[in-house]
Amino acid sequence: MITSLTAKYDIEQRLHVMAQMRDGVRLSTDIFVPRGKGPWPVILTRTPYGNSDPARLERLLWFTRRGFATAFQDCRGRYDSEGEWAPFRTEREDGCDTVAWLAKQDFCNGSIGVTGRSYEGYCTWMLAYDRHPALKAIAPIVPLPDPVVNVPYQNGALFWNMAVWAMMVHARTNQNTTVPNWAGLYTHVPLRTLDKAAGFDSAVWQSWLDHPAKDDWWKAVCYMDKWARVDVPALHICGWYDDDGISTYENFPGMRRGALTPQAREAQELVVGCWPHKTNVSSVVGELDFGPQAVIDLNALMLRFFAKHLAGENHSEQPEPRCRIFIMGENRWHGVSDWPIPGAATTRFHLRSGGNANSLFGDGSLSTDAPGAKEPADKYTYNPDDPVPYVTDPVALQLGEACDQQSIERRPDVLVYTSAPIEEDTVICGRVFAELFISTDAPGTDFTAKLVDVWPNGRAIQVCDGIQRAEFRNSLEKAEWLKPGEVYKLRVDMWATGLRFLRGHSIRLEVSSSAVPKFCRHLNTDTDQASETQPRIAHQFVHHNAAHPSALIMDVVSESALGEAISL
Repeated sequence: MITSLTAKYDIEQRLHVMAQMRDGVRLSTDIFVPRGKGPWPVILTRTPYGNSDPARLERLLWFTRRGFATAFQDCRGRYDSEGEWAPFRTEREDGCDTVAWLAKQDFCNGSIGVTGRSYEGYCTWMLAYDRHPALKAIAPIVPLPDPVVNVPYQNGALFWNMAVWAMMVHARTNQNTTVPNWAGLYTHVPLRTLDKAAGFDSAVWQSWLDHPAKDDWWKAVCYMDKWARVDVPALHICGWYDDDGISTYENFPGMRRGALTPQAREAQELVVGCWPHKTNVSSVVGELDFGPQAVIDLNALMLRFFAKHLAGENHSEQPEPRCRIFIMGENRWHGVSDWPIPGAATTRFHLRSGGNANSLFGDGSLSTDAPGAKEPADKYTYNPDDPVPYVTDPVALQLGEACDQQSIERRPDVLVYTSAPIEEDTVICGRVFAELFISTDAPGTDFTAKLVDVWPNGRAIQVCDGIQRAEFRNSLEKAEWLKPGEVYKLRVDMWATGLRFLRGHSIRLEVSSSAVPKFCRHLNTDTDQASETQPRIAHQFVHHNAAHPSALIMDVVSESALGEAISL
C-alpha cells in the first residue's frame, strides 16, 4: 500500500508555489510531498486564514507522513496570494482552477481529495459541482452553508458576529478582534456604521447589508441547490453544538437523495459529535463534559476515507457504519445506516397554556395531546431596546453551547413551555423545528425558539435554537410584510440534535423575538434594517388551539432503531 495508518514518510516541502488562475491571478500554494516513489494521491485545503497556520497545517502534514501529497493554498487576496479578497465570490472558479492545476503536477497520481473546516469547508463544496475528473472525494468539516442559510444571514436575520469575522479577515492578514468593546455595540444603530464603530471600514460588511434577501448576488455563491451536479463521495463532519451545523444536516441527506449518480449517493458518510465549532478538540462544551469518548481519532477516520477513494486502499478491518452519531446524555457513539435515522418517529409536542406562558413561572406546557378549540393565545411585548440576551462570547466565534438558560427564562418576554418529567429515557435524534402560529402589530419582526433539557434540579441546558424573520416566512427571496392581527404560520428551524433525555428530565421550548448578540435585533419596522435607527415596540401573540396547533417537532428514536453503541 502507498498509504499508511502510521507515519512512515519524510516530507519534501515546496513553499509559495504560485498557481495561476484563469484570470492570471496567482495563488500561493504550499506543497508537501512524501519522500519516496510517487506519484501520490493529493489532499487540498484552501484557506483565508493563512497557509502557515500551525493547527491547520499539522493535519495536512499528518496525512503527508502517511502517503498523501498535500496542498495548502491561501485564498485570493489573503496572505501570500494575489488578487482582491471578496468572501464567497471567487471560491468556485479558484477552487476548480486549483484542482486542474494540481492534476497536472508530477507528484499527483490523478486523484485529488479536498478538505477543510468552516470557510474552508465552503471552499470545498464550491468546487465540487463542476466535476473535474481528478476530484475523487471531499471531506468538508463544519462547512459554511449557503450565505443566506446561516452566515451572514440566517433565515432573514443578520448573524451579528459576522461583524467580528469581517474584522478578523479584514484586508490581507487576520486582525486582532479583542480591542473593540463588542458588548457596547450589541445594539448599535444603524448597522450601516457598525464596522466604523468597531474601528474599521469594511466594503465586505457594506456589501452584505446591501443584500438582505436571497437575490441573484447571493444565488451566484450558493451551492446547496446543486447536489444533483455532484458525483463524488463525501465524508460530512460536524458537531451538534456547531453554529454552522445546518450545512451538514442538509448536505448529507440531500446528497443521499439527490447526488448525480447512484454510486455517489451510496458513498456518502456522516460523523456528528457533540462538538462546537472547534471540532473534536475537547469533550467540554459550555457547562457540560461529555466524557473522554467524545474526542476521537478523526484524522485516522478521514485517512481511511481518502485512502479508499483516492488510492483504492482499504484500511478498515471490518465494514464501517455509514453514519457515526454521538448521542449526548448517554455520551456514546452509535453506528446507523442513515440519517435521519430510519424508523424515527416525527413527533409533535403541542404548545399548551391558559394564556400565561410568560417566563419560567408561567403555565406553559408541552404535550403530545392536541390543544382544544378555544385555548387562549400567549402574548408578550418585544421591546428592541431591551432585547433577550444570548449567552455567548462573540469574539470566540462560537454561538450556542450547553449553558444554563434559567436567567433568561425568568423574563416575561420569553414564553416557556415545559413537558412533564419524562417517565423513561427518550432519544431525540434528527431535525428540530418549532411550528408557530403567530400574530403581531408590527409589519416586520422576528421569532426565536430554543430547545432546552430541564434537569430534575431545575438546571435548564440549551440544546439547539433558531430564528425566523417573519416577513421571510414563505421565501428568503422576498419580504412579505405582516398585517396587524392576522395569524401567520411560520417554522423556526432549530437545526438538529442527538440527545437522550434522561428519565426525570423535562423537554422545554422557549419562544421569544430576540437573541442578542447572536442575531441583530429586528427594529419591528418595514424599513431597511441596515439604516433604521428608530425601533418600535411589537406586541406578539403565539396561538395554540385546534385551528392553530403550534408545536415543537422532533424525531423520537426507539432503542431498536438506535441500535448498539460503538467505539471510535
